Amino acid sequence: MLQTYQTKLSNIQLNHHLDSYRYLDEFGKFFGFLERKLFVLFYVKKQSVSSVKPSFCKEYGITSRQFNALRMQLEGKLSAVKRVRKYQIEQLKHRIMELERIIEKKIKQKEKQYTKLMETKETDSCFQKIVKRYRNIKFVLHQKKRKLRNLKQKLEQLQQDERNNIIRICFGSKRLFHKQFHLEKNGYSSHEEWKRDWQRARSSQFVVIGSKDETFGNQSAIYNTKNELHLRVAHQFVDTYGKYIVFPSVMFPYGQRVLNQAKIPYMGITKGGKPKKYFRAITYRFLRKEKGWYLFATVERDVPEISTTDLGGYIGIDLNAGFLSVCEVDRFGNPLQEQKIRVSMYDRNKNQIFASLSNALQQVMKYALSVGKHVAIEDLYFFKKRAVLGEMNSKYARMLSGFTYSKFKSLVESKAKKLGVGVKLVYPYYTSQIGHMKFMARYGLSPHGSAACVIARRALRFSLEKPKYDTVLQLPKTLDKHQSNYSKWRSITNSVKKNYWFHDKIEILKADI
Repeated sequence: MLQTYQTKLSNIQLNHHLDSYRYLDEFGKFFGFLERKLFVLFYVKKQSVSSVKPSFCKEYGITSRQFNALRMQLEGKLSAVKRVRKYQIEQLKHRIMELERIIEKKIKQKEKQYTKLMETKETDSCFQKIVKRYRNIKFVLHQKKRKLRNLKQKLEQLQQDERNNIIRICFGSKRLFHKQFHLEKNGYSSHEEWKRDWQRARSSQFVVIGSKDETFGNQSAIYNTKNELHLRVAHQFVDTYGKYIVFPSVMFPYGQRVLNQAKIPYMGITKGGKPKKYFRAITYRFLRKEKGWYLFATVERDVPEISTTDLGGYIGIDLNAGFLSVCEVDRFGNPLQEQKIRVSMYDRNKNQIFASLSNALQQVMKYALSVGKHVAIEDLYFFKKRAVLGEMNSKYARMLSGFTYSKFKSLVESKAKKLGVGVKLVYPYYTSQIGHMKFMARYGLSPHGSAACVIARRALRFSLEKPKYDTVLQLPKTLDKHQSNYSKWRSITNSVKKNYWFHDKIEILKADI
């Protein structure tokens, strides 16, 4: 699997009062200029790579390898834009559906409150409370309708861009671009000061791609056995900086062992059948941050074989706002133990939430490895859960604002792959409702732990559980017991959501043993 490691580069003093950071700044500016040129040629003028490459390399004095690095970075950015757009479209659709459901509910509440208001005399003691409640519902309904209109307009714009294959990208970030219109508010004394930051942001990175048939996996940036990085200087800057810039003692805090292994050659066979010495290809990305230039090395690393099994049971993982619910079951589907692992999401930025979730999942994977069991998660789009939770509670909305739930699945698979833990994706339908009604009170599980239990049982391929008909909850009057279990659970879930608050339902079910 591909893995990326990073380290900070030292600023090396060169001849004629020059330093390595100055070269990285100049080449980053040149690289950014060429990248924007390629964007215009490929995606505005719609020219092909084969027609652009020869003349482009000759005009700007770059090698074929440097051109490929430019194209790779540009395609990576545009691919990310397309993926984000696709995700935003799906997320907006579900947010619109959830908002429409809430608006419909608020309209009924408003009509009911209005009828009650008309039947109440002004002299009654409760009249002012009813008026206040009616106005609150009316205000919330108005705000929800405004939000719905804005979401629909945004969805229409994204869908139109997708149909017309329009890619909207701002080199330097859209946020920084808009700061020029509010200079004082963003801490700028003049437009020139903002422009310096703008130009710096547009020249903050460049890529050096490698290949397995090159020395130490990269001919333009050689990371040798002495841990020295020899960076080849671009043709335009050779007279000033020389042919190579050498960074001594480049050490990676994490992944040094993997990179040392990549320096060891191995024998392979060419297409012609001749033996040849190869290395693992390493691609380097140079990125400027506030504290200096950083080096990101991407290399193929060995992964252990899966050492867990599904013969003894599964470990189910359910992601919630603020914590992970984990439930281990045996091979018969009986829960053995439940864990609740905190994931700090409140008042955290995206990176902090991601790190917290990563640590929590690492803890789960190590436990799964120790007991030799696969883990199971729901195979769903987490923007559905995010849309629902975000509209339910303002606290959840603040927690979820800094985190992209779609990363959860990839993070689980990545953590499991590194440790050799098997992962199984299961159907997500009604895991919470089934867990609440069938397993929570019976086994003394928490509401979310019971959902994790259902996920683990589903990984064992147990048939869909039959609903509990003798429950104290109010079941739908039109429930047909001859329907499939899936249809029954759908009817029950819709009825319970309509008639009970979440905490009320849980307390009732805990008492219904």
